[in-house]
Amino acid sequence: MKIEPLGDSAFILRDLTQPAFVLAATLNSTRPPGLVEAVAGYDTVGLFIDPDLFDPATISDNGAETPPPGRLHSVPVCYEMGADLREAAELLGLSAKTLIEAHSGQTYRCFAVGFCPGFPYLGYLDERVAGLRRRPTPRVRVEPGSVAITGHQTGIYPLPRPGGWWLIGRTPLCLVDVDDDYFPIQAGDEVRFTRISREEFVAREGERL
Repeated sequence: MKIEPLGDSAFILRDLTQPAFVLAATLNSTRPPGLVEAVAGYDTVGLFIDPDLFDPATISDNGAETPPPGRLHSVPVCYEMGADLREAAELLGLSAKTLIEAHSGQTYRCFAVGFCPGFPYLGYLDERVAGLRRRPTPRVRVEPGSVAITGHQTGIYPLPRPGGWWLIGRTPLCLVDVDDDYFPIQAGDEVRFTRISREEFVAREGERL
C-alpha cells in the first residue's frame, strides 16, 4: 500500500491489498487519531484528516476487518423514460428489450459514492451492455432519478446535474436529501434494478428508497 499526500489536509491510499470499501469501512470504525473520514473510490481510499493530529505511519491495510455485508437495495426503474435507451441499444447492437433484461438481470456493488452528493458508482455491467463511451456532448441537465450507463458502470443521478452518461431509465425514488442527511446507498452496498411501468412511476414518485 502507498500513502501519498493530497493537499495539506488529505492523503490518498493506493495499491491496496483488499477492496477499497472494506478498508474505508475499517478505518471509519477504528478512527485513528486525526482521521476525519475515509472515503472509498474504486481502488483507492481518500483520507480527510486533521493535520495537527494525524500520523500517516499509523495507517495500514493489513488486518482490516471485513465489514458486515452491505445493504441490498431494490431500485424500481421505468426504462420507458430513458431518453437514450434506444440509441444506446442500437450502438451496442442490441434490442432495447435485451438491454433492459441485461441491465436489470444482475446485482451491482456500489464501489464509490461521488461526483455529486449520493451518486453511486455501480459495477459491473453485463458484458453485452458494457463498453459505451460517454456521450459526445454532455447534457446541461440530467433529471434526478435518471439511471445511466457508461463503460462498465451504471449509476443513478440523485440530483439535477449536468452529465454525459447514457440515460436508459428513471427511478421515482428519492435517493438523496441533503437537508435531512439522507444518503441511503453507501460504498459496499448492493443494488438491483426492477422494471416498472410509467403508471407505477407516477404513483411512487417521491418515495424514499
